[in-house]
Amino acid sequence: MRTLPPRWTAVVAVLLALGSLFALPWFAATLVRATIERDSAQDRAAYAAGSSPWHWHLRDSDDVVAGRAFGGGRLKPLPNGLQVTATDGSPLQVGFPLNRQADLRALTTLRLDASASARGHYGIDLRQTLQAPIVHADLGEFGPGPLVRALRLDRMKWADAAGHAAILPARAAMLRLTATLPAGQTLTLHDASLVPAPAWAPPDATALPDGLTAEGLLDWRDARRATAPTASFGDARVSPPAPAWQPWAAPLLYALLLIIVPAMRKAMKPGQETADSPARAGPIEALLVIAGPVWFIAGLGLSSKPVASGIAMFVLGVAYAVLLGIRRQLPRWRWFGAWRTVGWPLLALPVAIAIVAVAGHAPAWPAAGRALLYIGWAFVQQWLILAVVAALLARALPRPLAVLLAALAFALLHTPNGLLMQLCFVAELGWAWWYLHHRALFPVALAHALSALLLQACLAGGILRSLEVSARFLG
Repeated sequence: MRTLPPRWTAVVAVLLALGSLFALPWFAATLVRATIERDSAQDRAAYAAGSSPWHWHLRDSDDVVAGRAFGGGRLKPLPNGLQVTATDGSPLQVGFPLNRQADLRALTTLRLDASASARGHYGIDLRQTLQAPIVHADLGEFGPGPLVRALRLDRMKWADAAGHAAILPARAAMLRLTATLPAGQTLTLHDASLVPAPAWAPPDATALPDGLTAEGLLDWRDARRATAPTASFGDARVSPPAPAWQPWAAPLLYALLLIIVPAMRKAMKPGQETADSPARAGPIEALLVIAGPVWFIAGLGLSSKPVASGIAMFVLGVAYAVLLGIRRQLPRWRWFGAWRTVGWPLLALPVAIAIVAVAGHAPAWPAAGRALLYIGWAFVQQWLILAVVAALLARALPRPLAVLLAALAFALLHTPNGLLMQLCFVAELGWAWWYLHHRALFPVALAHALSALLLQACLAGGILRSLEVSARFLG
């Protein structure tokens, strides 16, 4: 089989890289558009059923604000609810997460399904914005037993912190249930939701504009929601519920491929693999490794909570990469290269500084724990992309194509953050090229981590919407 001369291979790789650089934001925008329309279809279905998107199915600490009860309460997850135990008889509060402001002119009723072990005193706290003062409504005493209530917010008497009469805010950015119970007694929360009045009808859906990037679509959506929180977009319809087994079809097929493909490759070359000379892995193994993580981040449907089947895809891919390393089927690599060359990957840092100088803002450094998370994740990503994927691809493909595919895989791990995908693609082109010449991981991982911290501190919230990926980018 004839191969292209090296010069023509490089030309093809450059052309493909330029095409990929422009295709990545299109892919991100397409995915974000579909997700916004899907979420809007679910919103309209909730309104049609007499509910709303502001519906909380309370089963775990992650289902409430901050994952805990405020004041004198302690949370305990139950199979059918979330139990709050009064620790000392002082008032306790449970916050319902609002991922966007709720329109209280439309959603006039708080529907609460709960039960208490003793009689207690209840109330509701609201803020129109997170910086606005709290207004409080006293609900009186309920219990013991079921506390199934439809609470008309627009008919309650509201007061400010000083006890003066106040009006119901038009919007809610914070919503908390307050309770005072005897020490040791419990309140079990099952469900809560803000629901519209029976005669209310949601506004007509608005078409999303054409030609916007992923970031532009989200900014446009947020601007519309700022004036109309119940707005919806597009004309998508809710898909019928999938069978319970369907989410696990992909992980099952993936696991089978991880078992069958290596076995078939071994059977095709009998006698060539020994304990001292394991079979050489190549591009097929590289594809098998990266498929799981990319599926998890780019293909899990951008749901607000990663499902177990998606996590399984990610874990299977990384575990297969680790197994290849244990079996010594990966190309050799080292932490540090020759000291004269280790500075080249760090050239990404002055480039990041230049970008920040032109388009950045005053630094807002992440907390130490989050910074450590960035650094650790940077090392894991670069090991996966360079020491595994790029190195395996380079065994069978010309180096320019191996570099290109490794950079593309790295970009896809940041879906659907369009601008970040482009930045990662360009950076990894250089990092992968350097790595395949020197096989040293630490300089690249360090450059990745420092650049990410700088962009997070000085660019996120500006031209770069965030450094988040998958569903977190949509917030």
